[in-house]
Amino acid sequence: MRARAVAVVVAAVTLLAACGGGGGPAGKPLTDAQLVTRVDAQCVQLAAAGNDLVAAQDPSAQGAQLSGFLHSAARVLRARVNDIGKLVPPTNLQGQVSQFVSLLNSYADQLDALAARTRPGDTYEVLLTRSGSLVSSLNNLSDQANKIADKLNFKDCAT
Repeated sequence: MRARAVAVVVAAVTLLAACGGGGGPAGKPLTDAQLVTRVDAQCVQLAAAGNDLVAAQDPSAQGAQLSGFLHSAARVLRARVNDIGKLVPPTNLQGQVSQFVSLLNSYADQLDALAARTRPGDTYEVLLTRSGSLVSSLNNLSDQANKIADKLNFKDCAT
């Protein structure tokens, strides 16, 4: 069970690190290099969400505190996703960036769903044990988003 708990955190931190932001919804499309630069530059801003997910693993984080860490990570992720959605990617990458944004939005929604399942006294490991299908779905979304991030050459975000 511990391996699965760690896998979810690693997947979540990796996914969160794979997002970026900046730019506006209209205007001249970015070049491939500009897109990579903007996304890579945003990875540092996601440290707080990653820290929340790591803090959620602490056995002393239980119940409402655990739920708060997960909701906080989802909020930070949504903020970055909104910024990604404002970018104007090169025409040849629009479909991949759109899919990436969709996957990240789904991931944030499912992080919130996981947080909502938290009961008083639950630790992260207990919550994950009770939420196997949701954990599996989160891992699947993470894998898909990371594949796209790799294809898009987001170097500073990939692990």
